Amino acid sequence: MVMADKTTEEFRNGRRSRGGSPHSDDSSGEDSDQDNGMRIGEEYQADIPACDPNQKFDSKADAMLVWAPNSEISDAKVDEYIHIAKEKHGYNTEQALGMLFWHKHNIERALADLANFTPFPDEWTVEDKVLFEQAFSFHGKSFHRIRQMLPDKSISSLVKYFYSWKKTRSRTSLMDRHAKRRASQRDADSEEGSEVGSTNSDEDAETKEKEKNQCVNCGLSTTQLHVTAKGSLCSSCYQYWRRTGVMRSAGPKRHESQQAGRHNPIKHKRKPPKGMYLHSEDLMSMVSGPPGQAEAVLKQLDSEIVSLKRQVQNNKQLLSLQKHKMANGVDDFKPPEPPQRINSRWTNEELLLAVQGVRKYGKDFQAIAEVIGNKLEAHVRSFFINFRRRYNLDEVLAEYEAEHGTQLSLEEDTAMTTDNNNSDAASKEIKV
Repeated sequence: MVMADKTTEEFRNGRRSRGGSPHSDDSSGEDSDQDNGMRIGEEYQADIPACDPNQKFDSKADAMLVWAPNSEISDAKVDEYIHIAKEKHGYNTEQALGMLFWHKHNIERALADLANFTPFPDEWTVEDKVLFEQAFSFHGKSFHRIRQMLPDKSISSLVKYFYSWKKTRSRTSLMDRHAKRRASQRDADSEEGSEVGSTNSDEDAETKEKEKNQCVNCGLSTTQLHVTAKGSLCSSCYQYWRRTGVMRSAGPKRHESQQAGRHNPIKHKRKPPKGMYLHSEDLMSMVSGPPGQAEAVLKQLDSEIVSLKRQVQNNKQLLSLQKHKMANGVDDFKPPEPPQRINSRWTNEELLLAVQGVRKYGKDFQAIAEVIGNKLEAHVRSFFINFRRRYNLDEVLAEYEAEHGTQLSLEEDTAMTTDNNNSDAASKEIKV
């Protein structure tokens, strides 16, 4: 009866009962008081300052200067200070220069204060991103070699950035996809024309299919080939050629070496470095031959290296000669494109292509018409006049001019504005 009276009295006062259950211990009652209690009172309320109508709110954030060069400090001392900050304390260039500027270009005080702060490790500058892309193009997924070009980054940071960077690597624009589609259509048309006059047998077709799937350097059959100026290469030959610029030495084929050493696993315990192979005949001739045989073999290999270097130099000269010949452009060497039917109607994709063409070429209507394919220069010009306000082409053109540093002449802009007003008036008359 006492418990019931107490409970009813607390509900009348507007409070919920906090008393413990008769079947629970004291500790559970204390926990419920702490977890589910309602905090009521002045000590739990926020202090609201008095309103000052004359106070002005300053929404502008003050900029902070983090670095300015000083002529009293030599570049060699600054480079040495940055090297110490990177190697010993893990700072990057911007953080180290900011610390030096904070101490008013006093290198001794800045070096003493470097250990008192921990730099943010995962901050990637534009220079770091460019270096990572160059290192990845050279070394692939070998993050230990990539770290040699980015010594202030850890392996985990490189791997984390790689997975975020690879998602944005294969994005192509609408114009690039349209150009690829037109190129594939031309290739399909040429293949259809060649099939009419071809009289090859099925065996020749099968051999061609096999040759298509083979590496031109090592002859390995694979489903993934990389098309280069040297021909179709497998992944190993392609990575070696991209890193060094020369073709990989084609040693014994992979399936032959596996069959020869399948029953003798001792041979596969030691392997030469990547890109090198052992020639058994040369080794036997060096061991079992006359005393000067080993030196003769090595001299022959050196002469091969010298001849390959000469070939590289010759290839460089040929490439420079071809670049000089191609300085005037490649229009003379392009195959004639099949004529397309001119259509004055605009599809949604063509409208998007035209807007992107204005962003890329400005008022070069001939270039935009060539990109679209089935429009003339007059069609693109009328599109620019009629859809100038609908697609906000003035801002798109302003972006192009800001990027390329070109401006419209006053007469041309006035003529465009007059044509636009005339088109608006004509459209109003049609609506009436």
